[in-house]
Amino acid sequence: MAAARKIDPLFAYALVKLESNFNPRAKRGENRGLLQIKPRAWRAFSSLPYETAVWDWRMNLAVGLDGMVRIKQALTARGVFSYPLLWASYHYGYDYVAARGFDMGRIPRPSDSIAYKMWSGEIHPLAPPR
Repeated sequence: MAAARKIDPLFAYALVKLESNFNPRAKRGENRGLLQIKPRAWRAFSSLPYETAVWDWRMNLAVGLDGMVRIKQALTARGVFSYPLLWASYHYGYDYVAARGFDMGRIPRPSDSIAYKMWSGEIHPLAPPR
């Protein structure tokens, strides 16, 4: 699913681990599912009802990846695309990263080991699934 959208599959795999620990029922604040999607982000990419469809792991993954594609396109259009910036924009929001001049040095260093690796530029911080 990620490769079809030209998102590195192992990057997406690590992001799912980081966001939800692979739990399709994960819930943190208003964030839901594998990629911890907020209602506003869901509505930007899906016409399906948030509270029911967000729990379908395939839909959650598809909507989250569609969001990543949009972020990747925006970063590419500005000439600044990198996977660390994609991670930061997905995690903190594109506007947050833009307000910091797309400078990873101005993005807080995460304490989570996987997030830290992604922040540092390691786009495959986890071994591939078997």
